[in-house]
Amino acid sequence: MKKQQEIEQMAEQTLNSLNNVQQLEANEYLHSKILQRMNDSREVISMAYNRAMLRLAAVLVLFIGVNAVSFYLLKPDGNTVTVKKAANADAFADAYNLNNNVDSY
Repeated sequence: MKKQQEIEQMAEQTLNSLNNVQQLEANEYLHSKILQRMNDSREVISMAYNRAMLRLAAVLVLFIGVNAVSFYLLKPDGNTVTVKKAANADAFADAYNLNNNVDSY
């Protein structure tokens, strides 16, 4: 019986302590500081994203530029191909002695 009374007394004390609790007010300085940190972190993330996009764009421009320059520098001319073919044909004829119009049999 005594135990039951002790339990009821402790429960009553707990309920009475909850009745006296007041809502706490947040420190305005702390609130503004937390908001400022959240805004700063967003700015840092956006700046990092912008920097990454700028680097990617620069790499793409350089890649396209190198490809365009190499295309124009390494593009064969129409005359060069025929000269090479003629030179190759002459070298083949010289190697097999086909330049002579003399019959060798």
